[in-house]
Amino acid sequence: MCKIEEIKENYKGFSDSKIENIARNESKELRKGVLGILKEEIEKRNLDKKLITWIDAETNTLSDFEKQTLLRNIENLKCPNCGLKENKLIGQEFNTIVSVILFCNNTTENRILCSSCSRNKKIKSFLINVFAGWWSRRGFLLTPYILIKDTINLFYKKKINNRIIAEFIERNNGMFRLQGTDDETLFGLISWHNNDYKISETENGNLKGIKKSTTRS
Repeated sequence: MCKIEEIKENYKGFSDSKIENIARNESKELRKGVLGILKEEIEKRNLDKKLITWIDAETNTLSDFEKQTLLRNIENLKCPNCGLKENKLIGQEFNTIVSVILFCNNTTENRILCSSCSRNKKIKSFLINVFAGWWSRRGFLLTPYILIKDTINLFYKKKINNRIIAEFIERNNGMFRLQGTDDETLFGLISWHNNDYKISETENGNLKGIKKSTTRS
């Protein structure tokens, strides 16, 4: 049996919920032949036809010109944090560590903010790290690394900005295809992105889980 036939047989054995999950979250990574199998399963099972619409939107990749246009449009939006339009938006990484005896929570957040809000959040993260990062064995070892990393990142702002915004554009490819790229849509997606998920670590360095961020600075 050829590989594509094996994949087809595997998809036949998947539950409806797994097919729906693949359509919503993994279709962008699938080869063209596998996408055809996925769509066939959706149609045969009479699942929501909007799943096929979403697959087509997700896999209709934005061109380099579209991505560059989006980048410029994002930079010129009002800030989703302060609501002002005095500075260009930038993507930045914020690392925060809090530890007490046996507890150590190390969090990395990627946010798209204006330069003023970004600077204020950097200062807040720095102060938290300096005053609250040291108070466990892991925190004592990790805090200097985080402080050095944040210092080095100051010299790579543009590179970090380009990475974070590129990831944001790639992640929302399907939404752009379905909803467009007007300022209101972009602002809404960035606001959602800024309150999206952040990853924390436990004392032993393992991922604690994906945790919803609900605070802004």
